[in-house]
Amino acid sequence: MTSRPRSKSSKLASWRKASAVAGATKTVEIDPRITAIHEEVKGLVAMDGPMKHVIALLMDESKELKVVPIVGSGGLGKTTLAMEVYRKIGLGGDFQCQACVSVSRTLELVKLLKDILSQTDKDAYKECQSWEKEQLIREIKHILTGKRYLIVIDDVWKEQDWKLVKAAFPENNNGSRIIATTRITGVAKLCCSVSDEQPYQMAPLDDADSRRLFFKRIFYSNDSCPCELEEVSARILKKCGGLPLAIITFASLLASKAHNKDEWERLQDSIGTGSSFDNDGNLKGMKDILLHSYLDLPHHLKTCLLYLCIYPEDSMINIKLLKWKWIAEGFIATQWGSLDQVAHNCFNELVNRNMIHPVYGNYGSSVKYCRVHDMVLDLIISLSDEENFATVLNGRICNSFPNKIRRLSMQSSGKGHKGAVDAITETTVHVRSLTVFMLHKQIPHLVDFHALRVLDLEKCYWLENKHVKHIGSSCQLRYLRIGGFKITELPGEIGKLQHLETLDLRDCDSLLRLPSTVAELRKLLRLFVSRNTQLPAGGFWSLQALEELSFQETDDPVRFAEEVNESGKCNLRYLRTGGEIAKRLFCSPCCTYPCLQVLKIESIFRVEMVPRGMASLKNLVKLCIWVKEFDKEGLQVLMGMPSLAHLELGIIGGSNEKLIIGTDGFKLLKVFYFHYLRPRFVVEVKPTGGLRLTFAPGAMQALHYLRLDLNPMFVASDFFEDLGVEHLPGLAQLEVEISCFRATPRRVKALECSVEKANNLLPKCRIRVSRALEDYMLKDDKEWEEVVANRISGEERRPEE
Repeated sequence: MTSRPRSKSSKLASWRKASAVAGATKTVEIDPRITAIHEEVKGLVAMDGPMKHVIALLMDESKELKVVPIVGSGGLGKTTLAMEVYRKIGLGGDFQCQACVSVSRTLELVKLLKDILSQTDKDAYKECQSWEKEQLIREIKHILTGKRYLIVIDDVWKEQDWKLVKAAFPENNNGSRIIATTRITGVAKLCCSVSDEQPYQMAPLDDADSRRLFFKRIFYSNDSCPCELEEVSARILKKCGGLPLAIITFASLLASKAHNKDEWERLQDSIGTGSSFDNDGNLKGMKDILLHSYLDLPHHLKTCLLYLCIYPEDSMINIKLLKWKWIAEGFIATQWGSLDQVAHNCFNELVNRNMIHPVYGNYGSSVKYCRVHDMVLDLIISLSDEENFATVLNGRICNSFPNKIRRLSMQSSGKGHKGAVDAITETTVHVRSLTVFMLHKQIPHLVDFHALRVLDLEKCYWLENKHVKHIGSSCQLRYLRIGGFKITELPGEIGKLQHLETLDLRDCDSLLRLPSTVAELRKLLRLFVSRNTQLPAGGFWSLQALEELSFQETDDPVRFAEEVNESGKCNLRYLRTGGEIAKRLFCSPCCTYPCLQVLKIESIFRVEMVPRGMASLKNLVKLCIWVKEFDKEGLQVLMGMPSLAHLELGIIGGSNEKLIIGTDGFKLLKVFYFHYLRPRFVVEVKPTGGLRLTFAPGAMQALHYLRLDLNPMFVASDFFEDLGVEHLPGLAQLEVEISCFRATPRRVKALECSVEKANNLLPKCRIRVSRALEDYMLKDDKEWEEVVANRISGEERRPEE
């Protein structure tokens, strides 16, 4: 018997119960009402009218490049609408190239062009790090010429910025489309493809939708408002002017209060006299609403929120790294409990107040990033300036700098920034944090920054060894991230950083070896290096505090495994490594690693088969592993992991196995990625048989998300007929990506037809089917036969070993 899904009211009751005991357990979860509200906003701004209207404008029959601008005030939902349209029409596979980028008030054209390249051609992106804008524009035009593309250009502020960005897109006749969003009417009119067209004007929410959104955030229902609060609610909503951001932010403030009429009256009196707009089309009361939400925060949450001003506008902020910085800065007090848990609580509380927005990805992915609305960012930058919390160089005019610079964020290049470098050099004793983003090519001389706790030089590809030569003099450093292609060595004095907790070198691809003094970092909790960096095995046992480790190679795999296993206490909770290391670490069931929760074994350094010693990983929650061979014994090892909730399994190798997943394992598995793709240079000779996977009745009862990446030449044509997806009662989303690399159209179509039959078996499940590498698909069966014949001929000429 399967259990019913919990209702929204029961989820809310569970959240309230967890919140009530937060003082004892130190756990704060994201309010399920705020999650529901983000879904609700999408429904409101994109329900029938706006979404259908914009799609109709985009998807007409014209072959010329067409631009559809969306214009409206801040907080109205332009970006949400644009992204929902982008996802809707992008899923159909009609566009060969897609990208979504944000311009913001200060255009960083080189960064924006690189962002476009990263989404349209990953190979070109790897080569473009030192390119200037002219070369980037030429490359983007070359990639997009002859292709149908879909691009979102979000948050355009200036007409000149639009002209610069638009120059990168070729005027082809393939039905390409661009969506632009802006607050400025003049910019929107300039974006229109032809002069007589009009931009799409975003309208505020009407009274009914405003009430629905407001009450759902507070009460989880749009009809649960007590009678005594109806009148004051109407006055609050009038001041919110139909702006979703204003409505949700104020409702989030009220949701944290008692449902008391006097309290609601007091708060609504504090946000101005009515709904009026300034010259930029922004609600004047919006700043009051945001300010009161900020002032209502406890002190430690104010500090955590202010810290977000160091990030550029529209940044996708890595949540995990943000929490580590909060801890390194000392914002999190140890007396509150585990630092990681308290930082997690702080993040969730800010989400519940609608001050930061988590970025929700696919159904099966965890929330890894967050964003700050630009109106919230404006507020916290202003407050930061008043309190001299941080100095932000973001391209705006800066005539003077404070006498004491405590935190410096260098976001964009500018003529006046040399003054900041000089100012920070003169007050090194006060600087606690220095964050440099990739486009800023000037940093202070890093010597004797004795108060420095956070140094973030991520993706500063111009960095050289000389820039980090004296890093060991910053003795209070807790968080260090360096990214630069030209960094080839770190100074041995890095071992002097006795307070260092995070050392992140993942973007130092030319750093081939770490200095042996890294073993002296007794408080190091997290160590991440690039796949090219060799980790010294000697002395690893001394890193007793280490909890997270990411590396691919070591100078002595055998000794490394011995030191880890003989240290007596392995605290590793997260490990990302290569196949050779994995084979050594998990060669025996005696190696239990009781703290290990996340294990990732990279595909480039894949293992032959699932290491049998992994059967002892009783607390593993997430596993990503690629193997050359996979058999029933390997399946049993994985099924024997009782805590596994997320599994990504990749198989690169031939198999005619029939793998049956039964009821004796995977009890808690919620997310399952299954990749079965042979190496691209191999061609299957006989397109018969192939791998079969079957879910038996009662298997994977907790599974919510299933992703299958398949090549039709290497799986049975009727793969889905025996799959048994109907036996997965909790499955909410099924995604299938079919690799067309050296596959015949007939086999691709046969597999797609096999997937279509699953639609009838899963009426409540969202099913998405897509093709990958379609440009490499063979023309027909005859071409496939020729490729096979050439391969056989080549093997016959190959000398015997």
